[in-house]
Amino acid sequence: MNNVSENSVPENIPAPPPRARLVFILASAFLSAMGFGLVGPVLPYLVGRWVSDAGQLALTVSLLSVSYAGCAFIASPLLGALSDRYGRRPVLLLSLLGSALGYALFGIGGALWMLFVGRIIDGLTAGNFSAIFGMLSDSTASKERGKYFGWIGAAVGGGFILGPAIGGLASKISLETPFFIAASLTLINLLWGYFFVPESLEPQNRSFELKWTQLNPFTQIAGLFQITALRWLLVAGVLFMIPFAIMQTTLGVLLKDSLGWGADQTSLVFIVVGISDIAVQGLLLALLLKTFGERRVAIGALLIAVCGLVGMALLPSIPNAVLVFSSVIAFAVGEGVFTATLGSLLSQMAGPTMQGRVQGGNQALQSLTQVGGPLIGGSLYSRVSSGAPFWAGAAMVLIGAVTLLTGGVSSTSAPDSLEAL
Repeated sequence: MNNVSENSVPENIPAPPPRARLVFILASAFLSAMGFGLVGPVLPYLVGRWVSDAGQLALTVSLLSVSYAGCAFIASPLLGALSDRYGRRPVLLLSLLGSALGYALFGIGGALWMLFVGRIIDGLTAGNFSAIFGMLSDSTASKERGKYFGWIGAAVGGGFILGPAIGGLASKISLETPFFIAASLTLINLLWGYFFVPESLEPQNRSFELKWTQLNPFTQIAGLFQITALRWLLVAGVLFMIPFAIMQTTLGVLLKDSLGWGADQTSLVFIVVGISDIAVQGLLLALLLKTFGERRVAIGALLIAVCGLVGMALLPSIPNAVLVFSSVIAFAVGEGVFTATLGSLLSQMAGPTMQGRVQGGNQALQSLTQVGGPLIGGSLYSRVSSGAPFWAGAAMVLIGAVTLLTGGVSSTSAPDSLEAL
C-alpha cells in the first residue's frame, strides 16, 4: 500500500521535467528570442539598402513583421491542434527548421523580396511557443508552472541579450553575418531535439479527433473567447501585445531618428531588455507569484509597462540616453512578468488533451496583434509623429490593466467549457 501511495504522488507533484527535455525547451525559447533580438537592431539598416526615406523605412520594417505575423496567425491553430494529436516534438522540430531556413534566406539576401520570403517561411512554421508551452505543461504540475514559465522567460531574456550582441558585433563583418550565425545555432538545437529529446505528450493524453474547425484561426479564437475564465485575460493580453508589437518594430527607428544611434548602440537597448527579463523572471517571479498571486502580479506588470511606454513617447522631445534605458527597463520588466503570468494562467485552464489548442489559439491571437500592431505603429510614426505610437500604446496597456482589474480573472477560475475549441 505504501508503494501505491508513493507512486500516486507524481500526479499532483511530479518530478521536474527530464533534463534533456528541459534543456531543449529552454534552448528553443532562447533561440526564438535571440532571433527577435538579432533582427531588431540590424533590420532597419538591412532594409535601408533598398529604402532610403525615413517614413517608408519604418513602414517597410513594419510590413516585414506583418508578413511573419500574418502567416503565423494562419498556421498556429493548425500546429497547435497537430501537437495535441501527434505530439509536441514534431511540431517544435518543424518550427526550428522553418526558423533556420528563414534566417538563412535573410543572410543570402540580395533583394528586398528575399527578406519577405524568409519571414513568410518562418511564420508558416511558427508553432514554437505553443509547442514549448505544451511540452512544459505535459511535464509539470499546474501549481509549479509559474516557476517554469519564469525560467522560459529568463531564457527569452538571455536570447534578447545574446541576439543584439551577435547582431551588433557580427554586423561589423557584414549585415548578413548575424543571420547565418542564428541559422547555424537553430540547426544545432534541432539536431539536439531530434536525437536526444523524447516526446512529452503521453498517448492517453492525445486528442484522437482533429476537426476542420480547429484549423480555422478565427474559429479557434472565437472558441477561446466563449470561455468566461479566459475572456478578460485574453482581452488584456491583446491590449498589451499590440503596443508590444509597436515597440518591437518602431523603437529601432525612433532611436535612429531621435538620437542618431547606429546598430551597435541600439543593440545595447535590447541587451538591457534581456538582463531585465533574466533578473525578474528567473529570480523574482516565483516570489512575486507566491506573495501576491498571478492576477495582482499581472496588473502590476501592466502598469509598469505603461510607465516605460510613456518614457519612450517622450524621447523625441527629450532625446536622452538615461530616459531610453529607464523606459526600456520598465517596459521589459512589465512585459516579462505579464507574458509569463499569461502563459501560466492559460496552461492551468487547459486540460492535458487541449494544451496545444489553447496555446495555439492564443499564439494565433498574438500573431493577429503582430499584424495590427506594426501597421498601427508604422502609420502613426510616419503620419502623426515619432512619439505617437508609444502614446497610443501606453493608453492601450492602461485600458488592459483596468480590464484585468475589473474582469474577475483569477488563477483559480475554471473554464466553463473547452468543447468550443
